[in-house]
Amino acid sequence: MKCWLVVNGFLNSKKFEEIYGFLCRSGKKLGIDVEVKTGADIFCGVNEGFSAFSLPDFVLFWDKDAYTAKRLEEAGLRLFNSAASVELCDNKCLTAMALRGKVKTPETFIAPKTFEGVGFSNLTFLDKAAEKLGYPMVVKEAYGSFGKQVYLVRNRAEAETLVKSFGAKDFLMQKFVETSCGRDVRINVVGEKVVSAMYRHNENDFRSNVTNGGKAENYLPTEEQKTAAIAAAKALGLDFCGVDVLFGEGGEPVIAEVNSNPHFKSTFDCTGIDMSEQILSYVKEQLK
Repeated sequence: MKCWLVVNGFLNSKKFEEIYGFLCRSGKKLGIDVEVKTGADIFCGVNEGFSAFSLPDFVLFWDKDAYTAKRLEEAGLRLFNSAASVELCDNKCLTAMALRGKVKTPETFIAPKTFEGVGFSNLTFLDKAAEKLGYPMVVKEAYGSFGKQVYLVRNRAEAETLVKSFGAKDFLMQKFVETSCGRDVRINVVGEKVVSAMYRHNENDFRSNVTNGGKAENYLPTEEQKTAAIAAAKALGLDFCGVDVLFGEGGEPVIAEVNSNPHFKSTFDCTGIDMSEQILSYVKEQLK
């Protein structure tokens, strides 16, 4: 069985190389020939498609390039995860819309659209959002990873300064879940099953991400947390994912974000569970 592991060719760091190494080693163990391909490696014209390539049996899509993902599917390839799911997860605004009514999420407002060279010249929408969300308020750029594009603004002045710095970027505003400040649970889901989880906490930041200095511990999620994580994965049509679950009032699970290509190395370091093997075993079962 042959697989293309499609990755972003511009993210050249040890952090990403480790993930690709895990997937290649697990593929070899399971009898799957995993070949790493960047978007540049399979670059081709829209009209010619992928006719010049010897196509694999399936694709592990570890990029966020929805254009390439859609074209691969048009060529008849099965993608794990699908182009539609990757696109939904990559854009936090689309994620919030897809999860609405399926799982508990923070109350959310999506900023009105603006354009390059125009910016957000009228900020009355900030006041409307603040009437419901209050301060401090969480502001998230639509695109971002590792918590780097997530901010906590404590008043109108901070919100205005931040939003004006965005230029024309899409973003959303969410209610700050104070009961979960600096802590959450990362739950990894494969094929509608929870395969691992870790508790993350940060004493110096409202974000729990390990990349931002957070600490991680092996964690046994509650049935409610597992149910919420699986429901989020299903709502987004994901074969596998990492779900960030906040602690709401009374411990109620609140879904913060869902990652279609989770950075599971930190989970492995914490739990000893190799998610790459879980993913490829699931894929092999699906393609029988």
